[in-house]
Amino acid sequence: MDASTIARWMSDIDEKHIVLGYGSLMNTDSRQRFSAIPHDGIPVMVNGFSRAWLTRSEAEKQTYVGAVPDSNAKLNAQLLPSKMDPSLAEREKDYQFVSVSTADLEFNLSREASELLLPWLETRSLWICETLLQQPADNDFPVSQTYIDTCMAGCIEHGGEEEAVKFLKNTALWQHPRNFDRDNPVYPRAGRVPKSVCARIDALMEAYL
Repeated sequence: MDASTIARWMSDIDEKHIVLGYGSLMNTDSRQRFSAIPHDGIPVMVNGFSRAWLTRSEAEKQTYVGAVPDSNAKLNAQLLPSKMDPSLAEREKDYQFVSVSTADLEFNLSREASELLLPWLETRSLWICETLLQQPADNDFPVSQTYIDTCMAGCIEHGGEEEAVKFLKNTALWQHPRNFDRDNPVYPRAGRVPKSVCARIDALMEAYL
């Protein structure tokens, strides 16, 4: 991503908060329709957190990815300018917002782009959603395939298949009960993922898991 692209991205943003989205928020369709976040995401690696299938939603009877502090781990995410409003709080009710430093971030950017972005980020508040109730998925709280599709389609959209592979490799507890719900989505904030992208997701999961 070059400096002119970063400059255009920053010029469109008034929000003072940046959420490091590492799950379904990476999907443009999902975050626009369900959280009113209009901006594109900037891919980033976040050091100091591990991601796993361990966020239990008692209300939704499902298990989602969550982040927990781990000094030896990293995860891929996106910078998402956002208002800290009730719709986002409701979406992330199974998490707590934890402050993150720019020192914990890694970008695949040109030097000129980094020199533009990093000082600008220092003027914002950066947040990651840390899991509250940590429980691996089980038959009563399975993982929905449409949730996986939403996350991985967001990776592909913003960083290609390489970014989707990072999601697979930097997420633990993949051996879990799963609800194959593509024909009738159970995940309530599912992105609209074309069948062709679902086929790419299936191929990547087969190759890397």
